Amino acid sequence: MDTLQGNVVRQISDRNPVTQMIRNTASEPTAVTLTTFGVPEVAPEAGGYGYSLTRRYFTIEGQEVAGPVATGTRLVAVLEVQSFEKIGARLMIDDPLPGGFEIDNPNLLRSGAVKSLDWLEVARPQNVEFRSDRFLAAVDHEGAGRFQLAYVVRAISPGTYHHPAALVTDMYRPEYRANTATSRLTVTE
Repeated sequence: MDTLQGNVVRQISDRNPVTQMIRNTASEPTAVTLTTFGVPEVAPEAGGYGYSLTRRYFTIEGQEVAGPVATGTRLVAVLEVQSFEKIGARLMIDDPLPGGFEIDNPNLLRSGAVKSLDWLEVARPQNVEFRSDRFLAAVDHEGAGRFQLAYVVRAISPGTYHHPAALVTDMYRPEYRANTATSRLTVTE
């Protein structure tokens, strides 16, 4: 048995179970912090605790889109968060983009430049970030009920892409969270 001092990092790359024993041989108690992380082999189902989250795509005119999308098509991504408890929360919403999409004109919804989006009732987030690979928003939400967030995307590259799950998390109660399912998205020429 090896005696170790300081931080110990062990990377496990095979699929075999690993057992490790930690024993304190000192006369005083010692604190041990164990952190593990990994990527699940199977994507999690849509679900959550305290919240539900849906992500849907619409045309600029408000018609829901399902199925393949042609290159150059602009869509409105709509995230709907449902809270099941009547308490306030500071929420973080993270919506990763699939590979064939990019965010199009981030200031569009705030500027009111497109009158045809009046079918939306979007919440006013405290902070929004339009990154190259994701949409992020911080929302102070009061009570139970639903709210929507929206942004415009454009299909830019033909192909079939993994569409990661969107996530909503209560910033101060991380067990309160929800995610959409992962899926596949096809962009045609």
